[in-house]
Amino acid sequence: MKFVHFIFSAVILLILLLNFPQLSAQEIERRPDNVLPLEGIWKFKLDPFETGINSNGVQLLPQLTETITLPGSTDQAGKGNKTLDMTSIRLTRAFEYKGIAWYEKEIFVPEEWENKAVELFLERPHWETRVWVNGKPAGKKESLSVPHVYDVGSLVQPGKKNTVRIRVNNDKIYDLEYAHAISAETQTNWNGIVGEIRLQAFDKVFLKDIQVYPDIPAKKAKVRMEIANETQSDVQGSLTFGNKVVNSDNPISFPLTQLDFAGKDSVIFVERELDLGSDLQLWDEFNPALYELTVQLDAKGQDAFLKDRRSVTYGLRELGVQGTQFVFNGRPTFIRGTVNSAEFPLTGYPPTDIKEWLRIFNTCIAYGLNAMRFHTWCPPEAAFQAADQLGFYLQVENPDWRFTVGKDAEVNRFLKEEADRILKTYGNHPSFIMFCEGNEMVGPQVKEFLSEQVSHWKASDARRLYTGSAAYPLIPESEYHVLYGARPHRWREGLTSRFNVRPLDTEYDYSDYVVKNDVPMITHEIGQWCVYPNFDEIPKYTGVLKPYNYELFRELLRDRKMLDQAEDFTRASGRFSVVMKKEEVESYLRTPKFGGYHMLQLNDFPGQGTAPVGVVDIFWDPKPYVSADEFRRFQSSRVPLLRTKSFTWTNDQVFRATAQFANFGDSPMEETTVHWSLRYPDGKIHAEGEFAKQTIPVGSPITLGELSIPLADIDQAVNLDLVMEVPGTPISNEWDIWVYPAQLLEVNTKEMLIADRLDNKTKRYLEKGGKVLLMADTGAIHSDADPVFSGISWNTVWSGMPPNLLGILCDPQSPALENFPTQFHSNWQWWDVVARSKPMVLDHLPFGLKPLVQMVPDWNNPRKIGLVFEAKVGKGSLLVTSVDLKNKMEERPVARQFLYSLKKYAMSPDFSPEDEVSIEMIEQIFKSE
Repeated sequence: MKFVHFIFSAVILLILLLNFPQLSAQEIERRPDNVLPLEGIWKFKLDPFETGINSNGVQLLPQLTETITLPGSTDQAGKGNKTLDMTSIRLTRAFEYKGIAWYEKEIFVPEEWENKAVELFLERPHWETRVWVNGKPAGKKESLSVPHVYDVGSLVQPGKKNTVRIRVNNDKIYDLEYAHAISAETQTNWNGIVGEIRLQAFDKVFLKDIQVYPDIPAKKAKVRMEIANETQSDVQGSLTFGNKVVNSDNPISFPLTQLDFAGKDSVIFVERELDLGSDLQLWDEFNPALYELTVQLDAKGQDAFLKDRRSVTYGLRELGVQGTQFVFNGRPTFIRGTVNSAEFPLTGYPPTDIKEWLRIFNTCIAYGLNAMRFHTWCPPEAAFQAADQLGFYLQVENPDWRFTVGKDAEVNRFLKEEADRILKTYGNHPSFIMFCEGNEMVGPQVKEFLSEQVSHWKASDARRLYTGSAAYPLIPESEYHVLYGARPHRWREGLTSRFNVRPLDTEYDYSDYVVKNDVPMITHEIGQWCVYPNFDEIPKYTGVLKPYNYELFRELLRDRKMLDQAEDFTRASGRFSVVMKKEEVESYLRTPKFGGYHMLQLNDFPGQGTAPVGVVDIFWDPKPYVSADEFRRFQSSRVPLLRTKSFTWTNDQVFRATAQFANFGDSPMEETTVHWSLRYPDGKIHAEGEFAKQTIPVGSPITLGELSIPLADIDQAVNLDLVMEVPGTPISNEWDIWVYPAQLLEVNTKEMLIADRLDNKTKRYLEKGGKVLLMADTGAIHSDADPVFSGISWNTVWSGMPPNLLGILCDPQSPALENFPTQFHSNWQWWDVVARSKPMVLDHLPFGLKPLVQMVPDWNNPRKIGLVFEAKVGKGSLLVTSVDLKNKMEERPVARQFLYSLKKYAMSPDFSPEDEVSIEMIEQIFKSE
């Protein structure tokens, strides 16, 4: 028998060499043979009343009279119900349809397909399909995440035209409507097939599946293969393996190896161990080296030689945890991720081409990210391919965002099967580093369900890290947590959140969260700081989702006579959002042994009340107020950090801070010098120096040294920039520092009345043409506007509470602010001014009057809200502020300087208001006595 086996192997090898002279480790490549593309025009009909088949599965539907183009959706084709209403809480589908739709196409199948196995491949249908070929049923598939593949070899008729009919059902197959795989808030629940559609023929023995399991310590890879055998008889054959390194500056090819196989089952399982050599090339964000394995199958059936060839790409990476830190390829790793909730407004569905995913991931990388979390959905194959090429980390999730876990066994069954389908279909991709069941899950059996899922995944496929549910609940089986809570503004925290209760210091971190966990923690959905909608984006919505929400916001602003300020609102709130995101990101980087964060999100979120939280728009294009280069200064693999008790100082103090560094690069930074400087706005250096040269290890926070900078020679209020940088590299970060005189000169206000109420004395003074500085008692202001310092988190429609403003808007060149250094937007020095104020609602004043210090309003309720305004009242000039500029002024250098600037302005010739306002209008600002 051994001799016969040797002869068979030799014959197979000879045939292989004669018929595939090009077969070498260098030249093996993926090549789809015998493929019939099915893209193009299909016959079509909607079937909302499910009349197409009877209980026996027989088709009853008459001839399909319409047409549609596939790949595509019913929304794109204008099929379904035309939407007649508008909403402000999300984008609006132009056409909606939920239910059954039929698709049919005739295709000629060549005679050469006789005695072949044939598969129908449907990429990304939505989301249950049934197939008939030549009138005969081929079965049913259901998945929101993986291709639907049908065995139709017994149904096709080679040498003839064949009819393929597909029934796609996007009804509520299972109760998963909150998941972003089908949610109306983002992707929408479209009907169609949006990826590759093909018929493919194989010899009756072919490679059904290949899974590669690298063993880096052993420098080997185990290959598990499923060989489909449709001959219904014994087969014997040979597998030839070609393995090479691609996507690398150091490509390597390995010698061909061979393995014999035999069997008679319909599926033959074969394993092979590959030697990977001594010079392994590991895959990660710094070196995304890939391996390409091509397997050639040659077999002998009863009366024919059979062959197949299939290639898979995989990578070598070690994913581990060490306490509460991720360790990838032996190196501490920090996840800087963005959430993706399937926002694709032109199509309504995710792209299935690699080019678009490369664009999206390259944008993320340009803004300093290294990861993406797919919130309750799984992307198509092209996303994994693009991430593999770029070294970009992916957390994929099951389409699960339920509040009833345990109440529906069929939903549990579907999701268990769906997770297994995802892990098998995309399991070879090295970018697929994390898998999660879903988001914020609730239900009577939620912990039991999650524990079962995670335990099963860990036991069946150890190629990635697993966790139960993002945010909550936590389960002990998880290898890491996506943990809710470690952020400066938690859900519905109102005005008790960190940024609203005290001025900024950077001496805090989230160590108190770290010590409560024994696995790495990625903090959940951070950076939800909104920006006033940019109406210039409206013309970009040329696809299936319409920006009626943005149009409604625009018209609301027009009705309030403030549309001319729309661009200013966007830029001011945008700059302030970057200020807050910067501090939030740095707070995680300076937390020892922290795992990372998922930002919600880099691009805008179009639903759930409309949440324009991105620094790029929904189309992944830059917004006008921040560049990728600027954003990457504080969100990157290597970032200078600063710990200090305050960012506002007086000139009788010494500025003190601790300089630190986050190094999550590919290696320690040997013999590195970090330079610092404190600069005036014109670039002049106030002080500078260098920290002692040192090797900065991988990790964070690494202390560089202490800063102690006297401020005594600064004699007027100034906004300084503290810059830390590594000379000769792009590594640089900076912070605004404000310095104020400890003692201010008295302003001669003899020719001006300073009042705290609009009493008769004040009115008479104005009637006589006098100047009045009205420092209104905050308790006397008639206003429902809250003293909100932070911007809006997510949106007020969803939260129903403050913060409900977007920071200040002012003109830094205004004479009123000449002695109060500021940008045109909120920054940390404004905390004492805004938090100790009572913002005034000024809608009743002339629409041309713009406050000198204005609050950017909520786009859902755009009101004219101000902290300072001026007006001509009768013959007099009135300057009004609703900031508390009386109490504890000895402890408030920012407030003292603000008041000083207002007084100087009010006593100057520049104080000459042009907008005329009646005394009665002024009275409406105050409560009735």
